[in-house]
Amino acid sequence: MSFFSVEVVPKDPLWKLALAGVLVEQNGFDGVWVSEHFFNRNSLITLATIAKHTRKILLGPAVVNPYVVHPVMMAQQAATLWELSPGRVRYAVGAGDAHSLQRLGYVRTKPVEKVVEAVETMRSSFASLDTYKISDVKIFLGAQGERMLEAAAKIGDGVLVNWSNTEMLKESINHLTNPARPGFVKAAYLITSIHEDEEKALKTVIPYAAYLMVGASEKHLQRADVSPDYREKVAEILARRNWNELYRVARKDWVGFFSFWGNRRQLDDLVTSVIDLGYDEVVFAGPLGPRYVKALKNIASICRSARRRR
Repeated sequence: MSFFSVEVVPKDPLWKLALAGVLVEQNGFDGVWVSEHFFNRNSLITLATIAKHTRKILLGPAVVNPYVVHPVMMAQQAATLWELSPGRVRYAVGAGDAHSLQRLGYVRTKPVEKVVEAVETMRSSFASLDTYKISDVKIFLGAQGERMLEAAAKIGDGVLVNWSNTEMLKESINHLTNPARPGFVKAAYLITSIHEDEEKALKTVIPYAAYLMVGASEKHLQRADVSPDYREKVAEILARRNWNELYRVARKDWVGFFSFWGNRRQLDDLVTSVIDLGYDEVVFAGPLGPRYVKALKNIASICRSARRRR
């Protein structure tokens, strides 16, 4: 059976984020992932707020990186969140992107090794937190590259594959064969913007796709036909948060490589393709659409149809 989740981006006041979590639960989704970026609200505080207003949906940050947060503190965060929402906690660890880390003064060295070490440290730290019943906390790895995908299959309880097009998702799942842990969850993390007016969907998703693009590896930039100079130009625009300029310089080709934008039928086709590829969970991330509540309801309807087809 397919599993459907929604990413909540913590860019709004906490009361709105709590409402978003309630709406996700009311519309029949299975989980919420809250993104972690230093320029938005803190993901764990947001999750704690959502936990107090929901009863069933799974909750987790996506993703926290060990350059900024020590793995022992990650374990502490997961355990404390478990007290608010027992049995509902997942935690995604990833390497972050080099551009954002550079802005914070960190160098992204040996990202795969750093994440593997973090996951191992988290698990060993759980054992010392003997006042918490956290054996059911699942640790996911956020991944795009081949080595991180392979590491996820070896040590993770699940993986968040941060691609939104079927070509990259198909290539990625080939690196997730024979996972070492039972019940391993393969989740496709789709940056999504849905609207019947496709130009409105495109404009809404451009900033989200741009953040992914500027943090992408050289290999993936080449796949998206993006030059290093162009990437730096977009990165500088993002740093100034000049959205009008970003809309002017954005190109549909790379936006489509790093995100989905389109109408309901097109998203329905994408969800079907993702499930057929063998993904267990579909995460609808990013803006969802120009009108959040309407987009959420349309996506919920797509998920109900997908479940009936199975």
